[in-house]
Amino acid sequence: MATIGLMLRFQDGYDMAVAGGVVQYARTKPDWQLRGQGPWFFSLEREALALCDGLIARIEDDEQARFCASLGIPVIDIAGSSSLKLFSQVRNDDYHTGVSGGTYLKSLGSSRMAWCTVDHVHWARERFVGFQTAVSKRSEEIATFSRPLSWWRQLYEPCPDLEAWLEELPKPISLFCCNDLSAMKVELACQRLGVHIPEEIMVLGVDNETLLCELANPSISSIQPDCVAIGYQASAMLDALLEQSISGVHIQRIAPGPVRERESTRLVLSEDEHVAKAMSLIKREATANLTASEVAEQASICRRSLEMRFRTYRGKSIWEEICEEKLSQASILLQHSKESIAVISEQCGFGSIHRFYSLFKRRFGQTPQAYRKSKKQS
Repeated sequence: MATIGLMLRFQDGYDMAVAGGVVQYARTKPDWQLRGQGPWFFSLEREALALCDGLIARIEDDEQARFCASLGIPVIDIAGSSSLKLFSQVRNDDYHTGVSGGTYLKSLGSSRMAWCTVDHVHWARERFVGFQTAVSKRSEEIATFSRPLSWWRQLYEPCPDLEAWLEELPKPISLFCCNDLSAMKVELACQRLGVHIPEEIMVLGVDNETLLCELANPSISSIQPDCVAIGYQASAMLDALLEQSISGVHIQRIAPGPVRERESTRLVLSEDEHVAKAMSLIKREATANLTASEVAEQASICRRSLEMRFRTYRGKSIWEEICEEKLSQASILLQHSKESIAVISEQCGFGSIHRFYSLFKRRFGQTPQAYRKSKKQS
């Protein structure tokens, strides 16, 4: 019997979902016994960690990393926070998480960007690099606010320094927060200041902690890591280490899921109010057979005039914007839904599956089937 320890706090959705992936893998290993904190597992007290055969751990700093190294057992780190490269890792692809956040916020039309982050953690630095790459700005052009993780966890404590920073930001601005905890603290500070979200500050987080994001007012848009895959692949890597089929330090990055859009970013910024209003409608209703004429009608302006404004401010026609939104929704479904290509084509409002194939290949350079296959393999 192999005893597998889970050094997780079980205080958020990330840990719970990772544990779910571990359990999925453990079902294929009848000789595994899982031990962890909380009522779901055989008890695992801190002093009993060294008695485990292997450990899957959320290591949040160098001190924890050194402690885990002292146990003398195979360890898989699922956090990527420590600067010490002592263990194999299976973790979220933080660089591409940053790219995803930057690409999404840029698509909403903001020319100003800001960043809220945690001090001295590797995953936050990687997210910033990806974000900076996506928005094509130098680091000094991105307003940044950083504090230790323990500071962010004091969610309802007064934070005059954060409030002063938010007040000084030029507005409107898009603010990418490195996790949902910091996004929630930002929103609470904005409420105290009377700063409007998303009209003055758009807020995007990471982790998609559903309860936290939905409890926030306005609700928080967030990027969803594939935590179940992280847990499953961490278990597979630990199994390989225990079986001695691999050795040394390995790092596997799991691609994040899509942005889960909520109220905190449900606005398109544009110097032209008619374009902004039209873009909001397109984001809401593109897949419901929305036409360019209907967009112009809702924008209270003639279609020709609106088309000219779109060309000026978006560099596209109204129809191209509608099509782009439909294809974006289709790409998300192809990655995260098991529906057939035909059903996805219909759900996204394409008139025929042949049209869908043609437009999709033109936009992504491959067929929907090839796209789906490539994303599952990445």
